[in-house]
Amino acid sequence: MAGSPHDNTAPNPTAPATRPMQYMEYPSNLGNSTGGRGGNNSGIENWIAFEAFDFKSSRPVFEIALYIPGDALNTSYKSEYESVNLGGLGAQTDKAIRAMGQNGGMSIDTLKGVLSAQGSAAASEGTTVGMLKAGERANLMVEGTKTVMERAQGAVLNPYTVAAYKGPTDMRTHEFSFAMHPQDAGESDSCVRIVNAFKKAMLPSHGGGSNMTAPSMLFSYPDTFTITYYVNGEALPHTGSNPMFNIGKSVLTGCDLDFTTESVPLFFDGTQKPVSISMKLSFMELEVMYRERIDQGA
Repeated sequence: MAGSPHDNTAPNPTAPATRPMQYMEYPSNLGNSTGGRGGNNSGIENWIAFEAFDFKSSRPVFEIALYIPGDALNTSYKSEYESVNLGGLGAQTDKAIRAMGQNGGMSIDTLKGVLSAQGSAAASEGTTVGMLKAGERANLMVEGTKTVMERAQGAVLNPYTVAAYKGPTDMRTHEFSFAMHPQDAGESDSCVRIVNAFKKAMLPSHGGGSNMTAPSMLFSYPDTFTITYYVNGEALPHTGSNPMFNIGKSVLTGCDLDFTTESVPLFFDGTQKPVSISMKLSFMELEVMYRERIDQGA
């Protein structure tokens, strides 16, 4: 079953497309409440499952289960606005919006009434407004005229600044920092395979030609990911009852690696296998956030 930290069944060519082709995990006692390596009854019931899929075919490539690191349970939600100066149009717009709300819509007669009322209001301040507008026009030819006129009148034109909603403009990003400390060269080799799987998944394929003599003109898209949190052995729900959040389909944008152990390069005796591996993964979602996704547990 996808997400299970102990599903090591060999790939079946007739299996459905959602079945992972390769499974890896760290540490080895994920989901094992009866004891993992060494039988120490220290099974880990909370983990993250990273499932990689071929971008074009959606064919599963691998599934990797890792413990939940300390920086894994944070996310952010953003809405972007910008300040817009409507100028003279602002006063008319403000009254027009109120009129629309009061009359159930904007008609020609309503619009004429708004413009007439706005004209009367402008007339009552006509001298000052006229002088300030003249200063603005003169400022195009002689810099500073606008400021001089404003000081002389003791007033400035209302810019009618509003907060204009720009819509969702950024994708959510999530980062995970893992510290792997294998117990022996064999487990180190398993950790290296995990690292290499992520490295390959985030990079494009360059098939169709010789990279040295006749490189292809095309790169294929890297893999996409589904990222699932498992808490007490169960996946977080994809409903509004989710006590935390789920991550949408994502792409891997960064994989930072450090093979030193406390600033010292250490390897298992007689091998080239590192004693420790630090890996930081950066993901970006492929869809913008909208309120319906909250009801889906996002």
